[in-house]
Amino acid sequence: MRKRKKDSWKEEAWEEFLVKFWDNRKKGVTSVEYTKNDLEKILGKYKKSGQGEIRIFHYENERVEAVRKRGVTKVPISRTKWKIVKAMPSLKFSKPKIGGKFKPRKRLTDGMIAGIKMSLNKKTNPGETTLLAIANHIGVIADFYKLKENGVLFTGGRQKAGINLIIDGKKVDMQKAQIEIDGGFEWANIVVIVEMKSSFKQDFFDVNQALIPMLKWQKYLKHKKVNSLVLLAETKNNSIEYWAFDLVQCGEKAMKINKSKRYIVQIK
Repeated sequence: MRKRKKDSWKEEAWEEFLVKFWDNRKKGVTSVEYTKNDLEKILGKYKKSGQGEIRIFHYENERVEAVRKRGVTKVPISRTKWKIVKAMPSLKFSKPKIGGKFKPRKRLTDGMIAGIKMSLNKKTNPGETTLLAIANHIGVIADFYKLKENGVLFTGGRQKAGINLIIDGKKVDMQKAQIEIDGGFEWANIVVIVEMKSSFKQDFFDVNQALIPMLKWQKYLKHKKVNSLVLLAETKNNSIEYWAFDLVQCGEKAMKINKSKRYIVQIK
């Protein structure tokens, strides 16, 4: 008997779903709305394995071939409603040409050093939360934006998008949609919203992860410049290496890389 590939149920479920809701849309229709009730009918057959949860079905959907071959993506409307739309081209995060060894502005704490060394011994990354906390603590984010002091963490975690997104010239109400922000840091005149990834390989980066949080805080902090930062990091050879990318909006729902820099932090 042929061994079933890991997560193959996602391929089957997405294929079934997209055939029904996307492939059969009317001519000229550029987006398709669906609800939790629509998904429950399709995912019901997988609930015996404990994998029928909608959140798991949506997680990293950009990696699913059924989604990729159609060139689509999903945007949340609320906790129980989404839209399928044409995806923008993925950003390519190449190794920055500028930067190198970085002297931390502040010494790493004993806990940070112990946690990093533990992960180095296991040849794993310590986690995005830890990597982001270290980046702000030692001054990577401040240096990247040429700021004298470190920022103050003011937001993070799950929250409502609270915005309207323009897609194909039409307003999409995302006021109640849930998003997740890895960290937002504040200075006197600017704010940096960070999307943290613990790997340099980002073949399927969803631009909405950076765009929607930036638009949200532009709405609420109109008197400050709101920056969108993607930080990629990996631990190796007794060091943490960060790739920093400042993203700016271009077009309705697209972003491009404005500048980038590489940071190598030695762990003693």
